[in-house]
Amino acid sequence: MNVNDLILNLKDGDNVAANNSFNSVMADKLTAALDAKKIEVASTMVQRNDPEVEEPVVAEEEEQTEV
Repeated sequence: MNVNDLILNLKDGDNVAANNSFNSVMADKLTAALDAKKIEVASTMVQRNDPEVEEPVVAEEEEQTEV
């Protein structure tokens, strides 16, 4: 189903078919939006080996615990 079907159903006065078309169109749009967000979130979860990322520095307190 697509938006054209929705418009034709409304034009013909078939409200039940128009409702089904509307629900189908909205489900398709929601699925596409969720898929795009999943890709966006997944891309931020991957750790890259960027040369700009510095290694963590050990605090001085941790080094001096052997007293």
